[in-house]
Amino acid sequence: MATILVLLIVTQPLPDQGLLTIRSEPAGIAVFLDGDSLGTTPIERLPVKVGTHSVTVVASDSLERLYWQVRTRGIGTKLAALGTLASIDAGTAAVELKPGSETVVTISSKTMRAAACRAKWLACAGVAGLFGLGVVTGVVIGSIAH
Repeated sequence: MATILVLLIVTQPLPDQGLLTIRSEPAGIAVFLDGDSLGTTPIERLPVKVGTHSVTVVASDSLERLYWQVRTRGIGTKLAALGTLASIDAGTAAVELKPGSETVVTISSKTMRAAACRAKWLACAGVAGLFGLGVVTGVVIGSIAH
């Protein structure tokens, strides 16, 4: 006759820990806590040392690939990488964990996409502004020279 032993482990934080729950829309997005990978969302009731921590959710693009694209590819790819980096920034939150309590972080992919779009518009507006400034400077110099 076989005996089955079932061990139930209830996650309880130590006195200098809090519990961290991280969710994203959609689920299954990579999560980093202070730069260290935790896996994918959802992360439920993870014991973490109290204090302020940086939580980042990252879509399927790896940071290494983005870095390589920025260093080696053309301007179009660099602008696309800028948008992705902006969405990563929007997917980052500073969270304060308190002893014995649970902190829940929910990050929406809609917010991350909006940040990427905003970053691309700002980059294009910056380039257009520099171009416009160059045209105005050229016209002014040209009118002074004649």
